[in-house]
Amino acid sequence: MAALVVMPMDLAPVSNFLRDVRVPLKVRAALNIEGGFNDGLASPLFVFCVANLINTKGDSFLDLVLNALKGAVLAVLVGAAVGLLASHLARRALAAGWAKPAGLRLTTLTLPFLTYAAALLIGGNGFVAAFVAGWCYAHTAHSIGQNNLELAHDACHVLGLAVWFTFGKLTADEFASDGLTLQIALYALLALTLARMVPAYAALSGMGFSRAERTAVGWLGSRGVTSIVFAFLAYVQLPPGDASFVFQVTGATVLLSIVLHGVTMEPIARWFARHPQPDLPSPATSAPGR
Repeated sequence: MAALVVMPMDLAPVSNFLRDVRVPLKVRAALNIEGGFNDGLASPLFVFCVANLINTKGDSFLDLVLNALKGAVLAVLVGAAVGLLASHLARRALAAGWAKPAGLRLTTLTLPFLTYAAALLIGGNGFVAAFVAGWCYAHTAHSIGQNNLELAHDACHVLGLAVWFTFGKLTADEFASDGLTLQIALYALLALTLARMVPAYAALSGMGFSRAERTAVGWLGSRGVTSIVFAFLAYVQLPPGDASFVFQVTGATVLLSIVLHGVTMEPIARWFARHPQPDLPSPATSAPGR
């Protein structure tokens, strides 16, 4: 459970890094793609683990797996249906002159909430449903133009500040009562280093990334709102002892990430500016006959 909470990355703490032209484009693209997918992929596993820990009905492991798969399938169906329907209606309304691009900003803002609620009504995973709906609606949102996503970005920023404020209050309360133990500190450090860098480095092998680029992607796995939201959900559903441990681990990991990634972001960009990376061939371009 703790691993699922602290491992998903959040790009908000390193958002400036993604726009820094000194950094190779494929490094920024890899981080951006991972940041877009990881919370949606981790969400079903997280929900399954929570259900397993709070299982009071005596359900077997197989029952829990089937319920998790059912929730994921329902979420994909609901998310695709809502996203495609919203995309079709938005295009029709815009073509017929029934709505202006500025008015359709509300669609982008309300769509994830509507999808989340619809998925929960039929027993689906709300996070996965919202993710799929956004995926289906993304092309329409960009084709509308005129900063169609601006309102959603502003709302996310405000809600993100509220999440950070609440997280800071609860983290201070947790550490004020128990303090930061060596066990928690080591767990957080391992989550940000070995447990993150080794899989990321291995996953990018043979993909046209240099060693420096793979190291940068592995290191810059900042933690933020995704881990905080998962920690909140665990905090309100798990027994007090387990909930306290998960929240303390999350607090230590996120705070350490803010410091370490915030301090090293600029030096990494400067290093790439001084050491241009070679364009290594990817498996597709190096295949025989290409």
